[in-house]
Amino acid sequence: MNLAAEKNEIIKWINSLENPAIIEEINKIRKRKDFDFEKEWQRGITGEELKKRAKEYLKTLPWKE
Repeated sequence: MNLAAEKNEIIKWINSLENPAIIEEINKIRKRKDFDFEKEWQRGITGEELKKRAKEYLKTLPWKE
């Protein structure tokens, strides 16, 4: 996908957002002067780690039976 097409996809996605918290986070990133994508990428977690954390969290919830 070329750069222009990618930008258009991002614009469409942002226009479809309804959650104010997500929009606020995007604005924080946009307004940062020192945003380092590579550094942020390294701080991220893998899909497997996300699954593990989600399962652990779900086990702590008081489920109704």
